Amino acid sequence: MRLGLDAGEYTMDLAVEQGIKGVPVSADQLVKDGVDATVAPLRARGLQVCQIGAFGYNPLSVDHEAQAHQKRLMEQVIPLAQGAGCAYIVICGGNYHPSGFAAGDARNFSDQALDELADALVPALTLAEQYGVNISIEPYLKTAIYSPERFLALQKRVKSSRLRINIDVTSLYDYWDLWDARKTVEHICTTLAGHYGLGHIKEIALAEGFHIHAGLAPLGQGVTDWGQVLGLMAPHMPDDSWVILEHVQTSEEGRASLALLRTAAAQVNVALL
Repeated sequence: MRLGLDAGEYTMDLAVEQGIKGVPVSADQLVKDGVDATVAPLRARGLQVCQIGAFGYNPLSVDHEAQAHQKRLMEQVIPLAQGAGCAYIVICGGNYHPSGFAAGDARNFSDQALDELADALVPALTLAEQYGVNISIEPYLKTAIYSPERFLALQKRVKSSRLRINIDVTSLYDYWDLWDARKTVEHICTTLAGHYGLGHIKEIALAEGFHIHAGLAPLGQGVTDWGQVLGLMAPHMPDDSWVILEHVQTSEEGRASLALLRTAAAQVNVALL
């Protein structure tokens, strides 16, 4: 599997240092600056686009003005994706709360949410089919796509092979998974087989607090068996796929997490290129 990196301001320098080929770009940048201006600095350093982030595209949001802008952005970025060398545009999994990922809304977990999300995605998926691009949902417990089964139910509604989902196991952890995630990891990776081309690698771990406190942590500080994750994903990743280490806060953290990830991959005979 090809390896990508998202480490904020450290991304390109750390990617070059560590021999990583993939880095993300945003839909906003691609539309604003154009393909050549966006991609040329990457190519000059031997890098490629591993995903196009359109996380603000949230068709269920009640902020209709903001989503009208996001819809126009999707219409503009889909025709540009292949020219940028990447067939994956990543979107929010649908949240009536306009924050997208920061907060939730009880309506997200209803069948109506799936119906409305499917209807809203049809124009983008029709365009994606025309240009050979994949719309890949970022699953998350707070959104309408909070489990593998919810994605499959959405896929059944839209009937488009251009709708994909990221394998981002820790985004679907509940409390018990933060103690032992092995069954959940196996369920996610096997149930969604054939529906993903991007993998996101980040750790979520429990922290001390009066009630349930959990959040981002460096790899190795949570319970996730990354060898298990990579081993389960590898047979189902297409040739254009990427597995992306993300949410890296410092270069030092990035180096340590990459070393851990590469060791885990080697232990299960998975090549990270």
